[in-house]
Amino acid sequence: MMFITCLNGQDGKGPVAKFSFNNRQSYDELSGQKAKLVGAYFTEDRFGNTGNAVYLAGNPDSYLNLGNYPALKNRVGSISIWLMLELEVTLGKGGMINPVILAKCADREDYYEAYAIYYLIESNRIEAGSSRDSLKQSTIFSMEDFTRYRWHHLVITYDDDLLGFYLDGKIVGKCAKNYETLFNPLDSVVVGTTASVKNARSLNGVVDDIEFYDHVLTVQEIAGLFNTPNPNKNRILLNWVLLVLAFIFIIVLIYFFIRYRLSLTLKKEQQNLELYNIVLETELRVNRALMNPHFVFNSLNALQNFILKNQNAQANNYLVKFSKLMRRILESNMSDIITLEFEIQLLKSYVEIEDLRFEENIKYSVAIDPGVIPSAIKIPIMMLQPFVENAIWHGLLKKSGERLLNISFSLQEDKYLLCIIEDNGAGRKQTGSPSLEKNSLATGFIEQRLNLLNLIHNLQCTLIIEDKPNNTGTIVKILLPILKNKG
Repeated sequence: MMFITCLNGQDGKGPVAKFSFNNRQSYDELSGQKAKLVGAYFTEDRFGNTGNAVYLAGNPDSYLNLGNYPALKNRVGSISIWLMLELEVTLGKGGMINPVILAKCADREDYYEAYAIYYLIESNRIEAGSSRDSLKQSTIFSMEDFTRYRWHHLVITYDDDLLGFYLDGKIVGKCAKNYETLFNPLDSVVVGTTASVKNARSLNGVVDDIEFYDHVLTVQEIAGLFNTPNPNKNRILLNWVLLVLAFIFIIVLIYFFIRYRLSLTLKKEQQNLELYNIVLETELRVNRALMNPHFVFNSLNALQNFILKNQNAQANNYLVKFSKLMRRILESNMSDIITLEFEIQLLKSYVEIEDLRFEENIKYSVAIDPGVIPSAIKIPIMMLQPFVENAIWHGLLKKSGERLLNISFSLQEDKYLLCIIEDNGAGRKQTGSPSLEKNSLATGFIEQRLNLLNLIHNLQCTLIIEDKPNNTGTIVKILLPILKNKG
């Protein structure tokens, strides 16, 4: 066997016949000549593209007839074919081979291969060969076992001098030929069958991308064929991109749908909460309106006592304070929120009137932290007065001796106002007045309003009422939200 370093190549020329079988097509893409699929069907190619390769079943009735025309029978040429061999087919007669591709040089039963590629069953090798007669033959065998169920690229090249064979882009061997390649003008080029009576053999496997050249391919050309990319790569990539975009679109659509539904639900829930808050505000105003006549009645009685005792100066002072308080109460009823400054004025006016009624025996103080600007802070209406009233009526007035009431304000986390109302009265345990029930009702209203404010504005407002040790008074700590005017 003689090896030569190069073949007589002609770079840059393309195939003269090409069967890619893409999209279930079985014709030569260059000439339009149609191949015959006998007992064969389309399947996946080496890239996984459906319907782009041909499956041969491994029996005499399953093969490809590519045709009988000059482009398939070149005096100098190359044949490229992709093969995935499956089962070894031992049924048949003659030599123990499975034919891949075959063109005959003469009408006889031996030495008839103008060019051929066979799988050798007994040695598990792949073979490329050519013959003119019994005296002129050239054959090249692969040196390694041939792997089944895997795609392989096979190329046979020939001219008058040399025969070459390549497997998976690498040269298997080259040998001397020294004869002109002749073809039987009556026979077609076949794939998967020997088309012989004496040597009747078949192929079981998948073939694809069969190409014929009228020149000897170079090493670079063969490597290029072996490394040919997936022709549908861009389409597959585009399909993947479209699939991913569609998936992302569906996810985004679902996200916005869920968000929209949640928004509607939350909006409806907030509307319900705000409506409930309005109901509570209305009930609070009604409750306040019911408490005001009682307060007015007691205040008028106190004013009458000053007049009957000829304490005109005290009566005048009381009347001035009382009228200012009533005006502020009426003004406060026009809004759901008021400034801390206005709330402090209301509390001071209320305490001063109660102090006049009970002979100026109540000492009170209002402490404001330096960081608190009363005119700039707005809080919910009617949240503090019930606790101040409770401290006076149910704590201080039932205590003998000094009566102290301290009210303080401080900022907490820039969004809360902490108000502490502390007295040194008798404490809740020592108070048995039936009017506690009314105070408990007002306290319940305030607790409900705080809960609603927490839900509506996502806050953490709290109310804590504690008894001081040994019944020495009560401490009320209420954490109020700092609100804004409704736009």
